[in-house]
Amino acid sequence: MLKRIVSIAIIILIFTTISGSALAVPYRGFTYGHWSNYIPSPAAYAPVRNVAASHINPALGTFRSPQDMCVDIEDNLYILDSGNSRIIKLDRDLNHIKTIDSFIYNGSVDTFASPNGIFVTENMDIYIADTDNRRVVKLDSEGNFVKMNYGPQHDALEDRFDFVPLKIVVDRAGREYVIVRNVFEGIVRFDPRGRFTGYFGTIFVNVSAVDWFWRLVSTDEQRARQRLFIPTEFSSMDIDTYGFIYTTNIDLGNDNKVKRLNPGGEDVLVNRTEQLINGDQNYRPLGMGPLAGSSIFVNIKYRGSGMYTALDSTRGRMFTYDSEGNLLYVIGGTGTVLGMQFRPTTVEAVGESLYVLDQLRGEITIYEPTEFGSLINEAIYLRYIGDEAGAVEIWRRVLELDENYPLANVGVGKALLAAGENREAMQYLRKGMDIEYYSIAFRRWRTEVMKDNINFILTGATVVVLIISGYMLFIKKRKASNDEDI
Repeated sequence: MLKRIVSIAIIILIFTTISGSALAVPYRGFTYGHWSNYIPSPAAYAPVRNVAASHINPALGTFRSPQDMCVDIEDNLYILDSGNSRIIKLDRDLNHIKTIDSFIYNGSVDTFASPNGIFVTENMDIYIADTDNRRVVKLDSEGNFVKMNYGPQHDALEDRFDFVPLKIVVDRAGREYVIVRNVFEGIVRFDPRGRFTGYFGTIFVNVSAVDWFWRLVSTDEQRARQRLFIPTEFSSMDIDTYGFIYTTNIDLGNDNKVKRLNPGGEDVLVNRTEQLINGDQNYRPLGMGPLAGSSIFVNIKYRGSGMYTALDSTRGRMFTYDSEGNLLYVIGGTGTVLGMQFRPTTVEAVGESLYVLDQLRGEITIYEPTEFGSLINEAIYLRYIGDEAGAVEIWRRVLELDENYPLANVGVGKALLAAGENREAMQYLRKGMDIEYYSIAFRRWRTEVMKDNINFILTGATVVVLIISGYMLFIKKRKASNDEDI
């Protein structure tokens, strides 16, 4: 009887554990391989809770269509509650610090109108893209008015230029970079005094030869109905510690949807992989099922160590890449349970934690790294600072959790290659599908085999040559003898 009770208890414990894991991580962890194939992996992050305004402070009511979030250097979180035209400032533990819904301007109270973007500088100055008021507002750390920017004032621009700011970042020199609705020339840039200095980082669409042909043979009326070959809009941006601006765009063409713009506006994003940085690699055409449509990146967050996370509104997923364009992990999805989104708009990082703002639900979902995710983040950091030996040790621990994880296999393979263990390196590099370094390991291993066995090879070749020569001589003599007999 006792054995039966113990057995039942063990079974209940097992199923409870399985159910708990399933509830904790409602999505499947995965990455993509060299051939854009789906590779399952442990979940790198697990959702821990949803946070609504009423959870923070009942007096805050609810978030209405929140559009953006930002974290300052003290890990305070600023939530742009657009529907309520206010900014909610929280500390790292999500305690309410203050609400900014107005400021004094020219001696009177001024308010926001459906703001869409917020950015906080290292000096704790707050910049707000006050969308419906068609201006950018700068406040100090206490919410006091500093200055206003109503957009470009330049003779070269059209008189009817409509300044509708959506997103903003500011570099250390005080230059403002603003994404403006229906402005396709690029990001609008202003100097520290608020003067317009030009467009930044224009994205041009890829036009095929077929498109050009039909444009040439079409009538004026047909051309008017065809889509124009105009640049595409940016959808979001973030700035790293070196002043490079990471951007996302909504172009569905065959190009990276993430760019890293240098001070000259040139894309210098590194991608050493065979895949485009476009989110989901395998999806069905529109109208062909639940995976229909490619990823649409609506937000991006630079996380340090060359890592960045892009938020996909199509399936609510977050794609994290390293400085070389390797896809590290994918988390999230769409749905109603904890960890799934309805309409995500922004992803932010507080330490290793990830915060995702859902516009439709009006909540923040907090994700914490699992052991698997923490190990990957640590290995990427060690690689970034040049500690390859330390990174290899972490990659070996990653392989204990997932022996098929591509980047860990490549990391260990490269270390073995550097140590001269070419044959073993080939096994790891093959699993990681790193063709370049596998070829190097193979050539070195082949050279080793040749050196170690050169005596046997030459002796064997000599013996073969002698046997063949002797056999040919024997045949020749035998033929001559037969001719004499005749």
